[in-house]
Amino acid sequence: MKKFLMSIVVLIVAANAIFAQNPNYVKAMESLVSEIQNSQFGVPLQAQANKMERIASAEKTEWLPNYWVAYCYLMDSYAETDGGKKDLLLDKADQFLSIADKINVKEEELEILRANLASARMSVSPQDRWQKYGQLSAKALGQAKSMNAENPRIALLEAQGIFYTPEAFGGGKDKAKGVFDKAISQFSAFKAKSSLHPNWGENTTKYMLSQY
Repeated sequence: MKKFLMSIVVLIVAANAIFAQNPNYVKAMESLVSEIQNSQFGVPLQAQANKMERIASAEKTEWLPNYWVAYCYLMDSYAETDGGKKDLLLDKADQFLSIADKINVKEEELEILRANLASARMSVSPQDRWQKYGQLSAKALGQAKSMNAENPRIALLEAQGIFYTPEAFGGGKDKAKGVFDKAISQFSAFKAKSSLHPNWGENTTKYMLSQY
């Protein structure tokens, strides 16, 4: 009974915190988050990153603006073909992820982002970086899974990692198929915590499955 009552108190406090948010902050964030998540791959997100950074500077207790700045730089890095420029973009992403970590250290989306950043680092030079960044990505996904194994972005990143790993090293397109299927099933049941939280990945999963 005591544990039950404590759970109720936690839920009430969390709800009050959400409703107490500055409505201007929520409105600005909703607009930007929508722009970012609905942007076409390859379209630069620097303008959105700049706006998010200004929000992050004003809302120092909110981790989500910093998450989205890092995400913008991550996506721009994937569209960049020059390895040196990729690393510079990822350096910026890491800076904002570090800030978000200090604000909120128990959030699976931060671990998923960390895994994604590690994969992006590895893509600069897979032969030279796979051992270091492959381990970092796997560790972060393991942490995310321990927090919420039903988050579909975990399965998506796992599937992508398998898809792009040569068959000789235990990966390959065929082996990834079942994990992509798991991700798409989880997306059908997934509900973002709010309109400001991450909800990306379903279209990417559908695209990857279209390759079969």
